[in-house]
Amino acid sequence: MNLKKDEIIYSVTIGDIQFEAKRYIGRELTEDEIYYATKGIDWGLSTDIGIVFQTAIEDAVELSKEYNLEQP
Repeated sequence: MNLKKDEIIYSVTIGDIQFEAKRYIGRELTEDEIYYATKGIDWGLSTDIGIVFQTAIEDAVELSKEYNLEQP
């Protein structure tokens, strides 16, 4: 694999938020609503990020062992 250290692995765009708003409430959000939604998403994604990283890393190591994948 040719991985880059600064590669983004997850992002949320305003378009993503507007798409979900249409699904949940049937319309796009106003600028003020987007501001508050962004704050909520930021809080939600950062609250337990340590646990997410730990679980993802532990699972990756275990799966790598299970499938005998090369270690870097």
